[in-house]
Amino acid sequence: MVAFIRQHQYNSNMAPDRMQLQNMCKKGHESFKEYAQRWRDLASQVVPPMMEGEMITMIVDMLLMFYYEKMVGYTPSSFGDLVYAGERNEVGLKRDKFDYPALMNGKPGANGESKKEGGNHVVTSIHTWPNFPPAQQYQYSANIIPSL
Repeated sequence: MVAFIRQHQYNSNMAPDRMQLQNMCKKGHESFKEYAQRWRDLASQVVPPMMEGEMITMIVDMLLMFYYEKMVGYTPSSFGDLVYAGERNEVGLKRDKFDYPALMNGKPGANGESKKEGGNHVVTSIHTWPNFPPAQQYQYSANIIPSL
């Protein structure tokens, strides 16, 4: 037992860093709240300690695109408020309140998504020049100064 502790002592001396937090992803089976709690638990061990504002900014920047799009403009006053907002977005997603085909279990055709993979797409453009008003004709009248 003592030999095991000595051999693996370095693990207890290594505090997690910000890079580990940035690499933490939400697992498919866990709820937003579970993910945020797991993330916060690791964030509380980071040395030097993180301020709450830094934690909020970092977790929002790492969220899946769906959550990021919904929460990037939101400025919560606490980490708990952020978790509450994430849970509400998750409930809205489960209740089909959002039209977000990327999260529909990867099924083609969900929410009007095309079932055809690949395919050709053509984009054309025609240059159109603005219609300027016709040139105005100016009449110049010569003001003749009467001779004295």
